[in-house]
Amino acid sequence: MRAKTLLIGAAAILLVGASAPALARDAQKVSQTGVDHALSAEPAAPLEPRTALAAQAKLAFGLVRRLEQANSGAENNIVVSPASIAAVLALLDLGADNRLRTAVHRTLGFDRKSLRSAADELDGLRTTIARLTAADGKNGPLTVANTIVFDPAAAPYRLALMGLRAAGADVRVEDLSKRDTLQRINEWVAARTKGLIPTILDDAPLNGGLVALNALHFKDRWHIPFDPDATAPAPFHMLGGRTIEVPMMHHHEPGKFLFRQDQRFVAIDLPYENAGFSIAIITTKDKPARPREFARVAGWLGGDGFSEAEGELVVPRFSLSGSAELLAALDALGMRRGRLSATAFHGLSPAPQTIARVVQRTELRIDEVGTEAAAATSVTTTRSMPIDYVKMVVDKPFVFALRDRETGLILISGYVGRLWSGGATARLGGTSCGRTIC
Repeated sequence: MRAKTLLIGAAAILLVGASAPALARDAQKVSQTGVDHALSAEPAAPLEPRTALAAQAKLAFGLVRRLEQANSGAENNIVVSPASIAAVLALLDLGADNRLRTAVHRTLGFDRKSLRSAADELDGLRTTIARLTAADGKNGPLTVANTIVFDPAAAPYRLALMGLRAAGADVRVEDLSKRDTLQRINEWVAARTKGLIPTILDDAPLNGGLVALNALHFKDRWHIPFDPDATAPAPFHMLGGRTIEVPMMHHHEPGKFLFRQDQRFVAIDLPYENAGFSIAIITTKDKPARPREFARVAGWLGGDGFSEAEGELVVPRFSLSGSAELLAALDALGMRRGRLSATAFHGLSPAPQTIARVVQRTELRIDEVGTEAAAATSVTTTRSMPIDYVKMVVDKPFVFALRDRETGLILISGYVGRLWSGGATARLGGTSCGRTIC
């Protein structure tokens, strides 16, 4: 939790270099935005986990569906981080106008409500994220960090910089056109993801206004590890009737797990050593399914409705690497109208800015010991003019969601449609493939 003295101290440091008239002008510019909440001595209460989780599950499956449509006819795996997207968009909401705030709220999967209610939920989400960034891995296997880099030409308001820092972000003003700035951005991502994601941006943005970034890293052991000696090749049935042998992991013996099932689908909620984290895996009992066929059970990713039963689990050992441009998918979920507003970021700077790119890179590694995952998301703006025994064998396409149950955030979610024999890594989105998954 952020202490009151930290918020007051951050404000005091910046007030030293700002004149009263300048701050008065800034205060007028950033009125009606979330900056006043971020600078308040009493930060908003964290978002209720059930509310956050319902929104995150909706966002997760919405992105999977949109990315499936964008790759129509392909069998690429899909992996996204709803938590990383929520963190960076909630940060930018601090300077958003009403149209963009409404769009961000809707895009992040929240139910449509009044503007006041939307602002309250986004305030709560920022508090949730800020507490995770403040903890910096001291309270568990998850670390989260935010940073935002303004180009000097965007002339960010002083109060906006204060509000962003109070919300837990590292804020800098640097020339975005310089290669050195790009290198520092990528080095920040690499450090915050423990090297799993070495870069997030390949090129410096043209006419850039700001680059907002989130990075998260998760590493934990299974509550009940799999037996490495029991891992053995077994068939994985892909779409189109094809089958490939992959390494399948087994527990020492059957036991009690949290399962959920209906006539076609079966799911497990598998806990980690840190009790606040678990991963839900859903697959079919009959033939393999495409992502859209999981629509009616997408809510299971949130972990509700599971009950303890005797059973066993057989699941592939796999790794996923993903890189995706998410702007089109987010536009389809409701972002477009808000981000094209002429005053979208009127609370951050006087320069009209438009979200031009949303890039996310992800990494997921699951083996007999546990799970390691990382995600990094960048948002770039351009300056512009104005009960029965259950045996669950995951040998067909499946969807998954790695959750922080205490906050309701979904750290990594996606769809695995095909696996590759041998190897350990893969590249998604039609770029390149390793030998295990593509």
